[in-house]
This record gives sequence, structure tokens and C-alpha cells, in this order.
Amino acid sequence: MANVFRCESSVTNSKPQIRFSRWVVATWIVCGIISFVFGCGVRILSSTGYKSSLSVQPGRLQNMHQVPLEELKVLHLTHTSTNYTSLSQSWSAFDASDDASDRDDDDESAAGIGNQLLIDMKNIKSNFLNSEKRLKKGMIALLTEIDFKPMSYYCHSLSHTGFSCHGHFRDALMNLYTFPFDGVISLDLFIRDENDLISFLEKVKGGFAIPEEKDQQSDEDYPPPQMTWTHKLRNFRLEFAAEDDHEGGKSAVEGELTQDILSQPGFEMKKQLAFVETKFQNVHFYEAINTRFRSVASYERSLSQNGSYESLHPDFFRPDKIVYLDGDSQSSLYGEAVYHEALVHAAMLTHPYPKRVAIIGGGEGATLREVLKHKTVEEVTMVDIDGEFVQLCRKYLPEWSDCSDLVGSTSRSCFDDDRASVYFEDAFQWFIDRFAEVKRYDVSEDEDPFDVIIMDACDPTNEFVTKLYVDSTFVQSLYNGLSKSGVFVAQIGRSSSHTGGIDETKMFKSMLREVGFRSMHIYDEGRSGFYEPWSHLVALKSTASRKLWYRNSAQTEIELQKRIVTTHSGKQALLYFDASIMMSYQLPDKVYENVYCRLPGRHECMAAWVMIKNHTMDVENIDNGEVFNPLYERNMLHSEPKDILLQNLVVVSL
Repeated sequence: MANVFRCESSVTNSKPQIRFSRWVVATWIVCGIISFVFGCGVRILSSTGYKSSLSVQPGRLQNMHQVPLEELKVLHLTHTSTNYTSLSQSWSAFDASDDASDRDDDDESAAGIGNQLLIDMKNIKSNFLNSEKRLKKGMIALLTEIDFKPMSYYCHSLSHTGFSCHGHFRDALMNLYTFPFDGVISLDLFIRDENDLISFLEKVKGGFAIPEEKDQQSDEDYPPPQMTWTHKLRNFRLEFAAEDDHEGGKSAVEGELTQDILSQPGFEMKKQLAFVETKFQNVHFYEAINTRFRSVASYERSLSQNGSYESLHPDFFRPDKIVYLDGDSQSSLYGEAVYHEALVHAAMLTHPYPKRVAIIGGGEGATLREVLKHKTVEEVTMVDIDGEFVQLCRKYLPEWSDCSDLVGSTSRSCFDDDRASVYFEDAFQWFIDRFAEVKRYDVSEDEDPFDVIIMDACDPTNEFVTKLYVDSTFVQSLYNGLSKSGVFVAQIGRSSSHTGGIDETKMFKSMLREVGFRSMHIYDEGRSGFYEPWSHLVALKSTASRKLWYRNSAQTEIELQKRIVTTHSGKQALLYFDASIMMSYQLPDKVYENVYCRLPGRHECMAAWVMIKNHTMDVENIDNGEVFNPLYERNMLHSEPKDILLQNLVVVSL
């Protein structure tokens, strides 16, 4: 009996526990359903309210369209808190007449233009980078000084530290980001007009390049602020310039200046030394360090006196200097010596004894410097149309015209040498007036001819200069202005390529032949700093000078030792030109032969090898009336019997 009662008692006590478990489960299910329904309802109500806040009633939208544009007010938003806890809004209306006058300037002339400046600076004071007030003040002060009307601006804090600030101005936008721990600030400035943003770089540096203060406890000196920047021309500017659709014309910073310097991020340092718009051209002077070849750290060590390799050889680590005319590169510090030595000395050595030399162009003064290295020179006449450009070069490029180390020079500047006479006139008209057959002005009849004429002017592919190069009167004056054994040399632009077409300078060379030049030669120099080989043309008035052009290496070396002056420092006067270089100039590039033989009617190219091998090539048959025949120049003149061919040749077509 006792066992029976125990069993019944255990069964009876389990029923309340089962009921309690069912109640808990039911409660959870009901609560879940209620929560789900409540959540869905709140979500629907929130979504409906958000959409209604963004929607515009049709009547209101219609009324907005009926409001005249000049009566609309501009909203200025000023975020005064980095966490967006407060927002102050102020309304201001532009005067209708002022707004209308401003809008008149926003016409078609603004289409297709725009400038953007990307700037990074380091070694900046961390407290400044973490101050919202000072960042705003600098941003507003900068753009106000550029004469842009402020519209709105705000800053907000970044994660951990630093700020992101954005300023909206009339036709301008500025963004900046700070990283106080690293001492770095990045700025992005865009304007929608032709303002020269590069000229404001110093103002940007003055407003934001705040150096870190010296630590009084550790007496540690912090490095000075450094800035790198990139300038971009926006809105397909180069395309507009190519199609001549841009009404504003070519900008002062378009062309090679933008492609080589301004838009390239690989320059650790680039600084505009000067920008001057002369009467004839836009002139830019830049100083730059390309990280592919040099570094700012090496340059700074070269300025010290710590006995390092850089300080002992500072010339190897100097920033490059580059001059641009109308956006196109003209000369650079690390390429000018190669270019001017190639232009001058090959022609000077081809004359037996040059005393009087004329230079057309050459405003930098480097061509004059190279001419004055010859002991035989008694008088140099330089004619350049842009006197202001010459003065700028004397100020910003003094190395180009430095004759202080040349023994026999009478002045530090080559322009002031007693043998030099500089005229700021139109060089083309200057020669026509003095040496053309029909003289336009009363010029002395006893004008002495020149032994060598060097034309260091713009490329003959330039549209304006092309007309002068094909002016028969000017070309005739060049011929008349030379002595009996006179030599004429000119740079003729980029060298031909294997994919190139017809020679663009053919007309100029044809005209040189027509006026009487008896022999011509083309040679290339690939180290002039133009990113591609550069071509030069030598025209000889007498066939006797051909033997001087084709001196062997030993003869050329002896002639250089006789003619070239020594230096006070004991260094070589010629840095890149020597006898072996002259030998290389005697042989035209293979490209000229390939381009020549691609033209129709070049039958001599088919059997050239057989004729060359058997010495049966006929000079008269290969000429074909051409001005420049590289096939003959490359093969026949470097095969036997060479002396016989030189004696019989009258005109060699290069």
C-alpha cells in the first residue's frame, strides 16, 4: 500500500509543472507576435513620414516654377559643430542687378575650361591641423583673396583626429583633409575660369604650411614644411585646343608645360620661378626635381658643408631649370649644354677659320656662350626679337650665358663680352634689310658677310615660323649673308620616326638648294632633354667644306685642341662634344633612309646594295632632284673610293 500511495503522489505533483511550462511557451509566442506587428507598423509609419518629408506637392512645385530666377534666395549653410549637434542657417538674397551682372559673365566663354590644383604638405604643426577654427579661417581667407564670393563652408571631425573641411564659392570649390598625427594636410582646389592657380601656390603655402615649433625640452629642430602639387586642366582642354574650338584660345599653361611638369605627380619639388607675358610670347621659368633622377634630400645635403658626396659635388644634385615659351619646352639646365654644343660646334668646325658669326634667336645666351669658346671668333652678332625675354633669361637662367670661366672673355655675362653685339629686332627682317638682293631700307653697302650663321629660333613646324622659313627673300638673304666658305646651321625640330610620313622640312631644304647651297647634311642629337632626338641641318655654301665635315676622329681632335679656349678652373670647356661625337654626326640616322625609300619612285633603293658593293652607284641617277638623299649619304660616302666621290660630288641630297 505504501508503494501505491507514493506513485500516485509523484504523478499528482508533476501536473502543475507541465502547466507552468506551457504558459511560458505561450507567453513567448504571444510576445513575439506582438513585437513583430509593432515593429512592422513603426517601420511603415517611419517610411511614409520620410517620403512625405522629401516629396513636393504638385501645387508647390508649380509655384516654384512661377518664381522668377532673380528672386530666388541662396541658402548659406554654416556648420559650427564638428559633430553636427547644431546647425545654424542664414538666409541672404543677392541684389537682382548684381546677380544679373554676374550672370552676364557666365556665358559660352566659360565652356570647356577649368583648373584644378591638388596639394599635399607635410611637417605641418599638429595643433593647427586639429583646429577647426584656424582651418576655416585659412580656407576663407585664401579663396577671398582670389576674389571668389563665399557661398557655404563647413568642417567635421574625422575618426580619432583631424578634420575634413569643404568650402563652396562662386565658381570655385575647395576641400581639405588634415592628419595631425602625421603632420600632413591635403588640399583640392577647383575653379571654373582662367585664373592662374599656380600663382597662388605661395599664398596656399603661407596660409597652411605652419611649421612645428621647436621643442624647448629636447631642443629638437623639426624639418621645415614641404609641399608637392599637381595642376590639371579640366574639361577636355587639350581636345578643344587641338580642334580650335575653344574660343579662349590656348592657355598659358597648355602644351608641354602641362604634360611634362604641371600634371605629373612624380616631381618631389616643382616651383614656378616666374611667369611673364612679353609682347611676343608667354614665358615660364620652372625649377623642379624629378624623383626618377634626384631627390630633395640629396639636394639639401648638397647645400650643407658636412663633407658628404653630395656637398662635394653639388652640381649633380641641383634642381633642373626649364624655360617654356607659350607652353612648349625650350631649354633645360641638364640638357642645354648638349643641345647648344651640338648646334654650334659641328658647324663651326666645318668652316676653316670662322671670324664673324651671326646668331638668329638664341635669347637664353647659351648659343652665344658656345660660339665664344672658339679662339678664331672676333665678332658675334646676335639678333632676337624679344628683348624682354633676353633680360628674363639673364635674371633666371644666368648659367646659360656665363662666360666667367672662359679664358679670354671680357665679362662674366656673355651678353656683355666685347666681341658680342646684341640687337633686339626681328632677325628675319634684319637679314632681309642687309643681304637681300632687293633692299627695302638704306643699309650700308659694305656690310661684311658672316662665316657662320646659326639659327636657334623656333621649330620650322611652328605655323608662324613656317611661313618665314619658306620665304624665298629671307632664305636668299641667308645665302647672301655668308662668306665664300660660309656655313649655315639650324635646328629643325623633332627627328623623323620609322612611322613618320613625308619630311615636314622638305620645302625649307629645297629652297636652300635653290638659292645656291652646294651641300647639306642632317644629324641628330638624342640627349638634349626633349624626351626624343632632335635634328639639325647644316648647309654649306662651298663643296670644299665637305672635306672639313668629313674629317676623321684624329683630325677633328687636333682641330678642337687648336680652336677651343681653356678655362680658369681647369675644367674642359666642352662637356659633351668631342671628336667621336662629330664622327657620329657624319652618318644620318637609319630612319631617314627608311622614310626616304618608302616614298614612290625610289628605284635606287631596290638595287642599292649591289651598286654599293660594286662601286657602280651613279651620283646623277641617285640624286633625282631631291634635297636630302640619306641612302647615298649613309652608304656611298662611307665606302671606297671615298676621296673620288667627294671630288666629283656637287650636291648631296640629305
